[in-house]
Amino acid sequence: MNATPADTGDVSGTLHTLLRLRTIARESSSLALRKAEDERAAQLEKLRGVRSAVESARTETDMNDALDLANYYAFRLRSEMAERREAARLAQKERDVEQKRAIHATHVRDELAMDNVIDLRERQEAREQQRRESREMDEVAGRRHRDAR
Repeated sequence: MNATPADTGDVSGTLHTLLRLRTIARESSSLALRKAEDERAAQLEKLRGVRSAVESARTETDMNDALDLANYYAFRLRSEMAERREAARLAQKERDVEQKRAIHATHVRDELAMDNVIDLRERQEAREQQRRESREMDEVAGRRHRDAR
């Protein structure tokens, strides 16, 4: 079945609409990826803060003072538990980033594929238009040749 010019225009419009949707999806996934990366970086800073606090407390503790030492070990125990929680949260943030990165990569590929489809379709339409114009020119030349006889 041959497509009419109206049909090809509708298809072209539909393809451009799909491309816009793919672009929006890519932009949205890019924002989600950046947000996940920022959250991961913030979580990493929290974890570093806990580790830094333990190190700072260790250097400030008088190892010869029993009370100071007992306070340090109590703080260290609480900090270890906090460090494990923060490390688990960081691991989750890293999984989130990887998931968002995969989604974003898919959206980028989808957008590029749609762009390639549109480009291919436009080149095909241009070739068809050239063929139509060439046939019309041949018909005009043929009529002139017949009329000249």
